[in-house]
Amino acid sequence: MANRTEQISERSFVATMFMFLVGSSLTIPLAAVAAKDAWISILLGMACSLCFALVYTRLCRRFPGQSLVQIAETVLGSWAGRLIGVLYAIYSLHLGALVLRIFIDFISAVALPRTPIVIIAVMMMSVVLWAAFAGIEVIGRCAMIILALVLSEVAASVLMMSKDFQYANLFPILDRGWSPIIEGGVEVTAFPFGETVLFAMIIPQLNRVGKSTRTVMLTLGFGALLLLIVNVRNLLILGDLSTRMIFASYTTYQYISISDFLDRVEPLSMFTLVLGGFIKICVCLYVASRSLADLIRPVRYRPLLIPLALLMIELSGIVYKAGTESVQFALWVWPWYSLPFQLLIPAALLAVAIFAGKKGTAGAIPAGR
Repeated sequence: MANRTEQISERSFVATMFMFLVGSSLTIPLAAVAAKDAWISILLGMACSLCFALVYTRLCRRFPGQSLVQIAETVLGSWAGRLIGVLYAIYSLHLGALVLRIFIDFISAVALPRTPIVIIAVMMMSVVLWAAFAGIEVIGRCAMIILALVLSEVAASVLMMSKDFQYANLFPILDRGWSPIIEGGVEVTAFPFGETVLFAMIIPQLNRVGKSTRTVMLTLGFGALLLLIVNVRNLLILGDLSTRMIFASYTTYQYISISDFLDRVEPLSMFTLVLGGFIKICVCLYVASRSLADLIRPVRYRPLLIPLALLMIELSGIVYKAGTESVQFALWVWPWYSLPFQLLIPAALLAVAIFAGKKGTAGAIPAGR
């Protein structure tokens, strides 16, 4: 099994990307600067991210069977390509550390306040390591199960909270003009939509690469729809507080109360929120190890997982000193930090490949070993 090329079905790919999109975005507020108009920023961010996705999916279709790192080597040569590979490994590792810290602080705040955060981190990364070592196929199957749980929970929460919705919270629309909405759209484009550029390392393993553009576009659209529903649900319950609270989604579940029969269901929501983060961290660790493995062929990615997981745990504790700091970094610094990885580098690779007339051939360099 270890010697064959890993493949992922279209359904598993969609589930994995979907959960990657909503994994941490269901936990912390999106486009907080836009306040009650954040839902418009989500739509704007989704529209911009389609352009990003068009670039990296076209690049993958032009070089079938090659990951983004291997494409960079083909287009720019060995040294420049390997440098880009190192940069994407660092980017993926950094993103994983950011998401890990968000969920460490979330679990610590709502469930285990007296437990050292290193214990929580090790527990989470142990499960992540198991999935990443099993491969992208297993990650995809896990994502399909978790996706069903998340969709069911969101649908049930909307129904049970509907009696408490305050529709006046939606108005007035555009009361602060377009500037905060555009700023919020930029944030949402980078976090979480633009982060799907990491799937340029996974698309070569998709069993129907030719339809990758359509698959990615549809997944972005459905992911945006779920984020929109959750954002509006939180706004209808919490009002302006929905963009000021760090864990607004968790707080809204405290409003579920059906007579004396169903009450205090927020621990169940914590479970599914953490499962979403599990998929996102899995993808980040998998992509980081794959990026480095592509640089030092014929080394496989699995021996790199444990040291990278330990490094991710350490990085999550060093870079972010508190939960509020990690959230602020995600919302205000991350968009500009991510721009080269999400758009500039893939666009430059595609432009050079087109002007130089370079194309790949399927199976030229096996991916996913």
